[in-house]
Amino acid sequence: MLFFELIRIALGRQEAFSHNPSDEEWHELFEVARQQTLLGVLYNGLSRLSADQKPPHQLLVNWHASVQKIILDNKRLNHDTVWVSQRWEKLGYRNVILKGQGNALLYPDPMLRVPGDIDIWLDGDRKKIADYVRSHFPKLEVTRIEMEFPVRKDTPIEIHFLPSFLYDPFKDRKMQRYYRLQLQNTKQIELPGEGVVNIPNDEMNLVFQLSHIYRHLFYEGIGLRQLMDYYYLCSALLTPDDDSMREKILPVISDLGLMEFCRALMWVLGEVFGMPAGQMLTEPDERRGRFLLSEVMRAGNFGHADDRVGNWSEMSRWERLTWGTRWSWRLIGQYPREVFWHPYYRISQYIWRLFNGYL
Repeated sequence: MLFFELIRIALGRQEAFSHNPSDEEWHELFEVARQQTLLGVLYNGLSRLSADQKPPHQLLVNWHASVQKIILDNKRLNHDTVWVSQRWEKLGYRNVILKGQGNALLYPDPMLRVPGDIDIWLDGDRKKIADYVRSHFPKLEVTRIEMEFPVRKDTPIEIHFLPSFLYDPFKDRKMQRYYRLQLQNTKQIELPGEGVVNIPNDEMNLVFQLSHIYRHLFYEGIGLRQLMDYYYLCSALLTPDDDSMREKILPVISDLGLMEFCRALMWVLGEVFGMPAGQMLTEPDERRGRFLLSEVMRAGNFGHADDRVGNWSEMSRWERLTWGTRWSWRLIGQYPREVFWHPYYRISQYIWRLFNGYL
């Protein structure tokens, strides 16, 4: 696929296209890159191309304009990330920034990663945090996992009470216990020109971001930007000559029931991004990997390009339960245990919210 070739060229894994793209193919490449929120990273790879393989001039101008906006968005996100972290610290809550601008620092040029929202994990009592936020925004929805914190006009912010979760209650209990232990060992990074924030340690990041991709496969859908984040994370932390990180991580991944998905993801990272086997967490699974890749290419960034996904905000609670169950059923042949527990999770969340006054 020509789009995958462009990705590998941008990453330095391939030197040139297998054939010179036509103007029509270039416009298709641009549209797929936009849907997958990879315009900035792939633009950086255009300079590697010979003159006869470069895009048409007007498309290049439009692409450049999109990249300038991405850079400005990253500057805003860096500022707002430090701001919201410091705000919660002043309120007495230790916090960790998940994914986002922390991931961007793994890229050769952090300013070219298309930013999303800010996910901040707060260490504190869920009810106290929710009551504080709802004292300012009374109608906000609260779940066991997260709630919005709409204090910045142009920057979506989500408060996480838990970093991620599993539908399977037995595996989820293990996951939350693991995350609580890792909370005691975060690391600090400096966002360019703004200040210092906490992010997960390397070990937790490999587990958490794997579970995050897995979670969104069941929920909204997942795009190549999140997979590229994981590509750069593995590239930074794993080498062919040192298995110490794998020895720490793989038993955790297996214990959480994520090994099959991990192998599928490794296949996609090799097939699309050209990742060598020496930088993979484990051996790839082609069958599950091909299924995952088909879902990723159909969904786009968080399912925004997927015509199968309904309008969640307009559904009743019963419609959400029934639609969500049908939606997860497409994965029954891949991850049956998690599909089986999906209705239980939805019903238990409804009861939890009802009991705590969040409906």
